[in-house]
Amino acid sequence: DDYKDRVFNQYLPFWDKGGIDYERGGFMCELNDDGSVFNDEKYLWYQGRGLWVYSFLFNNFGRDKRYLEIAQKTRDFILTHMYLGDGKWRESVNRSGIPVKSTVAQGPAKAIYGALFVAAGLTELYRAERNENDLNLAKTTLWSSIRAYESPDYEGIIIEGLNQKGLRMQGHSFMIVWILTNLLSIHSDPQLEELQTEHVNHLINDFWNSKYNIVNETLYHDYSRIPDYDSSMQIGHSIESLWMVIDESLRKNDRALFEKCKNRIRHIIEMGWDYLFEGLCSETFHVFGSEKNCPGPDYDLKVMWAHAELLIATMKILELTGEVWAKEWYERTREFCLKNLANTTNGVWRE
Repeated sequence: DDYKDRVFNQYLPFWDKGGIDYERGGFMCELNDDGSVFNDEKYLWYQGRGLWVYSFLFNNFGRDKRYLEIAQKTRDFILTHMYLGDGKWRESVNRSGIPVKSTVAQGPAKAIYGALFVAAGLTELYRAERNENDLNLAKTTLWSSIRAYESPDYEGIIIEGLNQKGLRMQGHSFMIVWILTNLLSIHSDPQLEELQTEHVNHLINDFWNSKYNIVNETLYHDYSRIPDYDSSMQIGHSIESLWMVIDESLRKNDRALFEKCKNRIRHIIEMGWDYLFEGLCSETFHVFGSEKNCPGPDYDLKVMWAHAELLIATMKILELTGEVWAKEWYERTREFCLKNLANTTNGVWRE
């Protein structure tokens, strides 16, 4: 009842105030605390995410036509104003659809994240309507993103101090895996199955560093380790990645893969938790200390999204196994979030 109230009586009504462009379609990405629009830029990341959210709400919460209409209008807006053809997308436009140089979009402009979120949103909308145009555009967008990512000249991943193109990132692979788990559950495609197998392998075997029992966030183009970066881990992304592979293990009925992900999730939580002040080290874990950092978790920043990933991961494990440790970590994290992140009075959690 508490979660239902937070979603349907607090969070979604907040976005109704100014976050949804009912006139033109799409989402306003930056709002003031009262829900009014702070910045009228519409960037691709959150058009794709919003498209997924409202399609998911329609598919899973009563098939309310209002949710579907919001998703449809978002799709129509981005197709008209942001699609460049051949699976490529414009990163940012203003409220009317006029291209702008983004001031708030996350990540390098050449990163494929925005396009991948659009592919995810179109996949969920296809689940709702079974419109073959949405399915085909999702696949075209995905393959276009893959071609960009596979280029040795890919510039969508930047590491400060390392002048290197074509880098690999855990976040790219887990987005691909998440999209394909959802897509392949409703659509058969042997080539996409091969792509899925490849990226599950990258996440489980390449990014995982058995020398230190951590996950390396970034690798060279050939998936080899980057010296001086092989002893650090991005805690939040690593938990997020593993629950996405858990979903794939369920689709494939692969118990061994599930168990591996489950055990790694527990291991990473126990490594990254702040046992003194509570909360998760959301960003970087360092195996070794240096002049710039102490060894172990960096507790300077505890962000909302990383705690959400922990809640999702432990909730899935609890539901599927009933194991007590998952319930304990879920409740411990929930208590921290309600005390420190959810108490904003406006329905939206603190970042």
